Amino acid sequence: MKLLQVERVSNISPREFKEEFQKKNKPCVFTDFTKGWDALNKWDYNFFHSQYGNIEVPVFSSNYSKPGKGYMTNDTTMPFAKFLETIKSGVSDYRLFLFDIFEHAPELKKSFSFPDYQNYWIKIPFMFFGGEGAEVTMHYDIDCANVFLTQFIGNKRVILFSPEETEKIYHHPFTVKSLIDPKNPDYEKFPALKNVTGYETVLKHGETIFMPSQYWHYMYYMDFSFGLAMRSQNSPFTAAKGGINLATHFVVDKGLNHLMGNSWQAWKERKAYENAKPFEV
Repeated sequence: MKLLQVERVSNISPREFKEEFQKKNKPCVFTDFTKGWDALNKWDYNFFHSQYGNIEVPVFSSNYSKPGKGYMTNDTTMPFAKFLETIKSGVSDYRLFLFDIFEHAPELKKSFSFPDYQNYWIKIPFMFFGGEGAEVTMHYDIDCANVFLTQFIGNKRVILFSPEETEKIYHHPFTVKSLIDPKNPDYEKFPALKNVTGYETVLKHGETIFMPSQYWHYMYYMDFSFGLAMRSQNSPFTAAKGGINLATHFVVDKGLNHLMGNSWQAWKERKAYENAKPFEV
């Protein structure tokens, strides 16, 4: 596996960004995407704990992708303050993702803005929280949107693969997931990974990574941190593909998991190996 460093950019115009990165389907890290945001200096552990700690939140762990009754569902719910205390206290695989805190606290939207880098922003941002050691397994966003993820507090390691590498990373059919561990690649179990080229970076406070539509991404919380994700669509075609993904996930994947459990998981794994076979050394 070969991992290239994600290019970092500053003072880039919207036109330059679209020509050099979006049209070329290439990721980048903005160092100044958040220029002028009040959130950069305001949003921290104490702010959310004291101001919004009473919000009840769904909490997820590494069990999220395991087959069976709890497949693709949260482990539990708890007050936001208790969740923050848990992930701040030490190593924890608890995470909070696709969290629409703005439904409960719309005033928070005044602390940031949507820059002019996109024409078709999806004006529903989401937040992601995790403690030291938490991992986000390899996947691409199910709605096929472009993602602009801004990091707050701490550091996060990000590993990316383009859609062209899909079969080589053992994509599970009928899902947007791959269960490889790119942080510690197992070439005996997944030999096609030897021929994969991707990108990596460590995202720091105030930096924003651009992940193009259908880009695979894995994230490792090096310490307590959280992020704000903004999304946009390239075209009606990618939006339609996202709709198909959602239907496939809820009808086919979750339905067959409910009926077959581990047998359905085993079938997906076999198909992933079959599809990757032509790319093995």
